[in-house]
Formats: sequence, structure tokens, C-alpha cells
Amino acid sequence: MSIMPPITPSIVIAGCGPGHPDYLTSAVKKAAAQAEVLVGAPHLLELFAAVDAIRLPVGADIRALLERMATYRQQRLVVLVSGDCGLFSLARRVQQRFGREQCQLLPGISSVQVACARLGIDWNDLRILSAHGRTPTTDVEELRAWHKIAILAGTRAAANWGAEMLERLGANYHAVVCENLTLTNEKIHAYDALTLRQSALASRSIILLLHKEVTA
Repeated sequence: MSIMPPITPSIVIAGCGPGHPDYLTSAVKKAAAQAEVLVGAPHLLELFAAVDAIRLPVGADIRALLERMATYRQQRLVVLVSGDCGLFSLARRVQQRFGREQCQLLPGISSVQVACARLGIDWNDLRILSAHGRTPTTDVEELRAWHKIAILAGTRAAANWGAEMLERLGANYHAVVCENLTLTNEKIHAYDALTLRQSALASRSIILLLHKEVTA
């Protein structure tokens, strides 16, 4: 009589929304509650402080983190990611390392969705860029084709790049910055290029460049 090898569980990659517990889906809460190993940034791990699981905090060395995750592959691994797992997420690196077929993605609410909801605008024609830890390769001529542009920011370099794009797009555009959406210190302000360059934005910030023709 042969003994079947144990089935390796899928790695669940769970979108945890913009940060507030109210924006966690029931599916994500259920997955986290069943986890034997939780992987995520410290602020995401704190959302599930009551879960009895091994905790692997996400730091700068993603390759080392992925190799450490590999040592727990026979256990129920849940990777917590900010916002939605399909938007500039750690999910891609996890899928590349372990295989797309080995991963189950649970979508979450992105900060971009919340920002558009706060401003009362739709986002079916929104250009989304990330300048968080990178400089977008998109040039201003491409951006002119879009009346709604969202830049995932949170660093001085990102704010400077957003300010430069705002200047080059011209007077038909203005900037709205959303910081710490859904949290108690949430702020939404209009900026010109000069004040955007001078402002110390929160690490969880979105810069929206909006054409004057944009309406709700």
C-alpha cells in the first residue's frame, strides 16, 4: 500500500487594503486566521496580532525573505500585502519564486480606489504609476493623453518627480495629495508644484494629477 505524499498548501497572497481594519475583506480575515506562517510588513502583521502563527516580517532583502519562506512550504503560508495584490505588489516576486499555480490571490481594496472615492471620481480611465522606490520611465508626452494620473508616492524623490510632471503638464492640471487614507491621520490637500516639492509627505501617499476637465 503506497502512502500519498502530503499536499503542499497554496501560498495565499492577501490584499490587506489601505491600512484600516474596516477595509479588510472577510476572505482575507479568514485566510489570515488559518495561517501557520504570516508574512508581511510590520504594520500589516499588527492587523492580525491575535493570530497564533510564525511571523516573517518583510524588509529590504526580498530574496532572503523568499528563501526563508521556502523553508515553510509544508505549512499554510499567508503573505500580507498592502492594498490590492495586483497593484505594484510583492505578489509578483512570490509568484516568480514559487510559481503562479502555487499561489492563490485574494484581492483587496487599493489606496487608489479609496482616493478616487474620496474625490468622487471614477477610475476607469486613470493612469496609475508607482514612484515609490523607483523613478517611472513614463515621459510627460505620454501623460498628456491622460486626464487622471495617480502616482504612488511617499518619498522625497517621488514628490519631486510628481512636481516636475505637474509643471511640465502645464496650467490645465492640478495636484491633489492623499496621505494615510482610511487612518486617523488621513489628509487630502491641493498642491501646486512648489508646495509639493517643499512638503514632507507621509510614506503612504498618492499624488493625483487631474486635468481641469475632470468631473465626478
